[in-house]
Amino acid sequence: MKKRASGGTTLIELLVAMTITSIIGTMILQMVIDFQSRILSEISRNDLQDRAERLLRFLANDIRDAAFLLGPVPLVAGGTSLVLTHDSLSGDPLEVLPFSILSDDDSDDDDRLTIVKAISFAPPLRLAQPGLSGESAVLLNRRPNLSPGSTRELLPAPEAINHLVFASHRVCYAVHLDDLSLQLQQPLIEDIPADTEILGVRAYLFWLDPAAGSNRLRRDDFTSRDIFDDAVDGLQFEYLMEDGSLVDLPTRPQDVRGVRISLLVRDLRADQGYTDENVYMLGNRNYGPFRDHYRRSLVTQLVEVKNHGLQ
Repeated sequence: MKKRASGGTTLIELLVAMTITSIIGTMILQMVIDFQSRILSEISRNDLQDRAERLLRFLANDIRDAAFLLGPVPLVAGGTSLVLTHDSLSGDPLEVLPFSILSDDDSDDDDRLTIVKAISFAPPLRLAQPGLSGESAVLLNRRPNLSPGSTRELLPAPEAINHLVFASHRVCYAVHLDDLSLQLQQPLIEDIPADTEILGVRAYLFWLDPAAGSNRLRRDDFTSRDIFDDAVDGLQFEYLMEDGSLVDLPTRPQDVRGVRISLLVRDLRADQGYTDENVYMLGNRNYGPFRDHYRRSLVTQLVEVKNHGLQ
């Protein structure tokens, strides 16, 4: 009698099928992982570029307003140079600010830049009635904020704005006492119309602060030191002069008509499949090669200082 062929699967056939399936699954999984890795790398590169451009805009917006209402040489009524208290430094030292743009260039290190400008209060402070030449007291439309700490607006103390300027008058006045009737340390040198806006005088210092093996991009407003970003590897400034030349350190700061900002921003996450062998040129200094696994983005912008050239 003839035996009927069995329709089942042998153990060997099952093992072969499982092995093939495993190989195909491993290949597909590796393809998925590689695809995800490429997507994540692309997202990281886009995030890095967006972050670098955002930081550049922050700096550009601040620097663009340098010398606002003050001109290239800020002066206190009476003809003396502007002196502000640097409250964010130990001991609250006084700092003389003879120009609205003060550069600090070091070819072996990152640059530093200090600018001086007038800033508006919110809500605006205005004169409730005209201020007359020779008077040392003016009447405000509201009381200045007197709450503790750096939220104080006008006060003869380090933690608040202690110098002001009247819109369109370009002369600073030191504050003696602040209230609805504002007392100045110097008498008005000219008549000030009613409803004229009063603005505070601020200095801003931009620099890189080494911290825990990285560099923090900081802005110091002489009251607090804000952190703009935790991973910036290079900062350089160049200066467009009145004659059209671009220099690293202006001999006459009052002739500056623009500032070129160069930023080298590092990714926040390492990419093990990438090694940075690039050399980046910022201003008068080269950065790199870093030979690490972090991507970097170099961004630059030439910012016109619109108020600085007003004479």
